[in-house]
Amino acid sequence: MKRLPKHLVLLILLLSAINFAPAANAANPELDSLKRQYEMAGSDSARVYILVEMSRFYSTSDLKQSIIQAETAMETAIESKDRKLIAFALFNAGNAYFTQGMYETATSYFYRYLDIQKQLNYKPGIAFALANIGAIRIKMQDYKTARNNLLEGLQILENSLKKEENAGFKKHIPNILNNLGIVYQNLHQYDSALWYYREGIRLSDYSEDIQYFQASLNNNIGGLFLDNHQPDSAYLPLKKAMNVRLARNDLAGQSASHIRLGEYYLLMGKPHEALAHFYDAKDIARTIGSIDLQSTATEKLYTYYKQAGNADSALKYFESYNSFEQARNNEETVKELTRLELLSDFREKQKVARLEQARLNTIYLFTAVLLVLLLLMFILLYSLMRNRVGRLKLEKNNLELATQNTLLEKENFKKELEIRNKELSTHVMGMIRKNETVGQIVEVLSSKLNSENEDFFHQIIRDLSTLQDENVWDEFEIRYQQVHNEFYEKLQAMSPHLTTNERRLCAFLRLNMTTKDIASITGQSIRSIEVARTRLRKKLEISNSDVSLVEFLNSL
Repeated sequence: MKRLPKHLVLLILLLSAINFAPAANAANPELDSLKRQYEMAGSDSARVYILVEMSRFYSTSDLKQSIIQAETAMETAIESKDRKLIAFALFNAGNAYFTQGMYETATSYFYRYLDIQKQLNYKPGIAFALANIGAIRIKMQDYKTARNNLLEGLQILENSLKKEENAGFKKHIPNILNNLGIVYQNLHQYDSALWYYREGIRLSDYSEDIQYFQASLNNNIGGLFLDNHQPDSAYLPLKKAMNVRLARNDLAGQSASHIRLGEYYLLMGKPHEALAHFYDAKDIARTIGSIDLQSTATEKLYTYYKQAGNADSALKYFESYNSFEQARNNEETVKELTRLELLSDFREKQKVARLEQARLNTIYLFTAVLLVLLLLMFILLYSLMRNRVGRLKLEKNNLELATQNTLLEKENFKKELEIRNKELSTHVMGMIRKNETVGQIVEVLSSKLNSENEDFFHQIIRDLSTLQDENVWDEFEIRYQQVHNEFYEKLQAMSPHLTTNERRLCAFLRLNMTTKDIASITGQSIRSIEVARTRLRKKLEISNSDVSLVEFLNSL
């Protein structure tokens, strides 16, 4: 949802008559700062902007406080009779109720916001209102109305972008395109849905969170192909979405991707892979406490076992699915009751606040000295807090410098290791070329044999064939240990009975050398090397045929 810009006016009052939201359970610098700013605010606009920020702060941690601050901002804005300020407060209230899943209430706020924007003839504001109303309609499964709202909002926003001062609003277009894709997919107009998804990916560079939108759009594209029974086209976008979400540690996104991948493998006739993804989706959803995702995952498991004819498992997940649906319904009921309770409490507190304000107005003169002292104390505490923040920033900078030094050391070590690996590879390639040259000379000499020079050439061939400088092998072992100093230690600890040739074979394999290359270096036949590899697997006790010898050695 869109967040409007804030303008804070900070003036000092001797007394603040409004007692706003209670403090959080634990101290929070951001919240404390907002409270101090509110206490010093000297205008309705400043108080409304600060209350909106506090509402957003509480939106992910305290439902009651989030709505209280939103409603307080609304009342303050209405009292100011400033239409722009009222619109700002309405937009935030709509966001607050949308976040909590109270879609009908959110819709009423956005329509009131839309009316004001129309009165002001502010085109971007009209577009934002229509886009958010469309998003709510999607949640309410009113797809045709959502389509009309989104298309109208998109058209208005695109026209507004022609003005240079509105260029920054382009970042909201990918989200509207994504929602339009969802609408057309649910209306079974797959070609239109695919166009909007791909257009959203094309313009995702303008969004505030590029990777998030690309993952969401790719997952939606994959789902679109699945709904259209085109699993071959679905896999690549689904995999792209999963990879991005894994890199971002987006657990909710990973759970949604697992559900789609499970559907993909079912269509591909791979039930075991599908089942694994459904279980992963359920486990991740349980970890993050998402009732919606757990409900969807258990429904997939119920359907899977029902189709497989496993009545016991199907019944188990059907009951689990029902429990999640009941929990979700109960949660919505609790949210609505909480909202009504908060509105009632809020209005009552406003009446009390007005009476209290009237009483306080009569004693301002007698409390002036006390307020001056309190103000001085506040300035002192504020200075101490600034000093503390400065120290924390300094400590943070020191920590960042230490982290950068560690990364530089790691990078230097990596580069040094690469250089040594290249030197080692060059050394090995030199040995290969040497042995190949010797072999070629032997072949040439063999072709020149005759009765007169047979003994002479046979002696030369024997000398060349047995040419092997043990110092070269010793040098190779020394260089290899310098680059991979822990490898031989782990190999010796794992299998102390390996011979010198077997240890040397392990080193060659870890360098990803082929059997042909190893045979060329050692002067053995390819068959001999293959037999040696088989014998080496037995000594290393690698019984799993799925694990290659090279992979095993690289893991050490």
